[in-house]
Amino acid sequence: MKKITFYTNPYSRGVSVRWMLEECGAEYDVVPVHFGKEMKSEKYLSVNPMGKVPALKVDGKVIVETAAILTFLADMYPEKNLIPPVNSLERGEFYRWMFFALHLEYAFMDKFFDVPSSKKKRRSIGYGDYDTALNTLTEFLKDKKYAIGNRFTVLDLYLTGLLRWAIFAAGVLPKEGMLADYMKLHGTREANIKGQELDQELAKSMGLD
Repeated sequence: MKKITFYTNPYSRGVSVRWMLEECGAEYDVVPVHFGKEMKSEKYLSVNPMGKVPALKVDGKVIVETAAILTFLADMYPEKNLIPPVNSLERGEFYRWMFFALHLEYAFMDKFFDVPSSKKKRRSIGYGDYDTALNTLTEFLKDKKYAIGNRFTVLDLYLTGLLRWAIFAAGVLPKEGMLADYMKLHGTREANIKGQELDQELAKSMGLD
């Protein structure tokens, strides 16, 4: 059995990794990391030079970037069927939309920070602009329960976490409507609820709640 160490803060993107760890039924140790000096300390920078959480250490090897961690875990626990099979067309579709979601996050960030757009910027940046990225996601998820195929995958998990942030933390999306319904549907999964409870306990132990 691989030794998994999870570096996180309960108010970070680590909530999605925690959810995924619970979906996988993984056994793991948690290392809480405070924002600020601790996250930028020499000790933590030796784990992630970017000074960001989450990070995952598996048998001594470090994996960072939320989407990478989630995809790695899905492959690490193939019996959970959280990612399409390698070499399948669905796997290619998964990669397309997982990588698109990274652009979508930056589009949401631009909206949140009120970053002005321009013709030159739309031409140069991968996601174009906020409206284009949002419309693309909306059309993709229209009339769908699951993003890929007919079952829950790690892509649904990642999109749900992203939409939850955009709706409740950033306030750049409405609390009602198709995207909110999609987010609420998958947010009721047992592993997510357990992950949230564990993060609430972690927040209290860190003096954050």
